[in-house]
Amino acid sequence: MSTQYKLRVIADKLNKRSMIPDVLPDKNHIVGVVFKGYEFVGEEVLEVPNPNLGKWFKESNGAYYWGGGLIILKIEEEAEEINNESLEKFSITPLIKKKIEQVINAFETGSAQGRYDVLVKLQDYSNPHTGKNEFQVTYGRSQTTEFGHLKTLIADYIACNGLYADRLTSYISRLGKHPSLYQDDDFCDTLKKAGKSDPIMQQCQDRLFEDKYYQPAHTWFSYNGFTFPLSQLVVYDSFIHSGSVPSFLRKRFSTPVPVNGGNEKEWIKNYVQIRHDWLETHSKPILRKTTYRMQCFIDAISRDNWFLSEPINAHNVIIA
Repeated sequence: MSTQYKLRVIADKLNKRSMIPDVLPDKNHIVGVVFKGYEFVGEEVLEVPNPNLGKWFKESNGAYYWGGGLIILKIEEEAEEINNESLEKFSITPLIKKKIEQVINAFETGSAQGRYDVLVKLQDYSNPHTGKNEFQVTYGRSQTTEFGHLKTLIADYIACNGLYADRLTSYISRLGKHPSLYQDDDFCDTLKKAGKSDPIMQQCQDRLFEDKYYQPAHTWFSYNGFTFPLSQLVVYDSFIHSGSVPSFLRKRFSTPVPVNGGNEKEWIKNYVQIRHDWLETHSKPILRKTTYRMQCFIDAISRDNWFLSEPINAHNVIIA
């Protein structure tokens, strides 16, 4: 079984290559260009010369494209038989996915579209060696952290020859290490400028939040038998806010996940309430201030908005 992707070009123009290069930029083996909006069906190339360049996709005609200039519209598994019942349960359409992402963007930056230049300095990193809470840089459309995936984001941006790549290169070896860079004004100001004015940084952020947060959340959602859009929103928020659906919270209620025979709505209600109570009484004051996320979900559940067909009030931002 092979996986076929329906892809769309999101860069203004994207090189069409006869083979995958070892480094970028590389003008060799370019056989043409495609422009923003171009769509095609292709498959991901699993073995590439330099994995640091990110993902690459191969069109059915044999052309190769850099994944940083693409967005996945649809995934199709080749199979001998299609299960119509499963198709009927698939409810995370591109429009619903966009709405889910807008809610998270509003939670994180106060904007449904997401503010790519937002950088805050929060004392929310728990140092495993000292047990103390330390400051770190939190950055971007849906806010990734200095001791999380910020290094991955900046490495991707540098590989894509972003406008401010040269100014950020010297920081790569220091990211994710102590001391934090939150007091480095040049580093912080450069990130803000890149997020505000460079489309390459915005594309890199879109790709990071898709690869490191949304897709893992959707995999967890699907693997455990969830189907409702509101459930996907709750799971995605948990991955963004806590990195996963923490097992210690799941152990605080007995409802099994749907794949094990549990009621989906009951599981989500219990998880949201348990997560609300945990945040409300957390030892970190900064987390106690984030119960608005769970209140948003509690309100959606009370209105039976499981398909996200009605507007969502995401921390005073209305997502229609």
